[in-house]
Amino acid sequence: MNDLNGMIAIVTGGSSGIGAATVRRLIADGAHVVSGDLARPADNPPELHHVNLDLADPDAGTALVDATLERFGRLDILVNNVGIAPTRPSFVSTTDDEWARTWSVNVMSAVRVSRAALPALEASRRGVVVFVASTTGRTPDPYFVDYAVTKAGLVTLAKTLSEEFGPHGVRVNSVSPGSIRTPLWDQPGGFVDGLSARLGLPREEAVLAFVRSERRISLGRPGRADEVASAIAFLVSDDASYITGIDLVVDGGSTKSV
Repeated sequence: MNDLNGMIAIVTGGSSGIGAATVRRLIADGAHVVSGDLARPADNPPELHHVNLDLADPDAGTALVDATLERFGRLDILVNNVGIAPTRPSFVSTTDDEWARTWSVNVMSAVRVSRAALPALEASRRGVVVFVASTTGRTPDPYFVDYAVTKAGLVTLAKTLSEEFGPHGVRVNSVSPGSIRTPLWDQPGGFVDGLSARLGLPREEAVLAFVRSERRISLGRPGRADEVASAIAFLVSDDASYITGIDLVVDGGSTKSV
């Protein structure tokens, strides 16, 4: 465990999947966490404060940071996690409205929350930001065309902010998860159902074929949300005090490049 005792953190999209796992991990490491999301997390320990809002709303980023500062008086950690991952039949059929929605949720929410949070993170004198991107931003996938573009954009945004705010004591990094089996995978009509239909295989056989043949994951399985949360917890801790401007890939070995 990392020592985050008394630190104040915001995690966007903290109600499920990687976000919920990150909330649990940061609390276990000693932080007080504010989750900004439309849904309330299933767990509600005293160290967790939930703010109900839609981060696609242009005013939501400021509202989330204001609520955090009003309750705790400062901010030390920001994890920009909220996002959507729609699958697309093709680039040509993906509409302007679909592009705009994915961009608004995945990129502009992070832009707005970060813009509102950075003055408080500078004042913290140990402020740190982590953007949750994706290996899809590195590896072309026509089924996630707009999602992939937004995640590549988050990596670039993180590196850009690390340059501007490093001299002010704020570290900024990104994490790129690979194939992580979150509840979104298994919900009706979700990724596994789509995979099963596309490959013409039963659900679990389709997942195995995806892991071994399409993604060629060296560890032979999808990842877990808590494994990504551990990487995030490391990056926001003092153990990573000399790390900024990196994209940490958490993909079981599926990104096979130097």
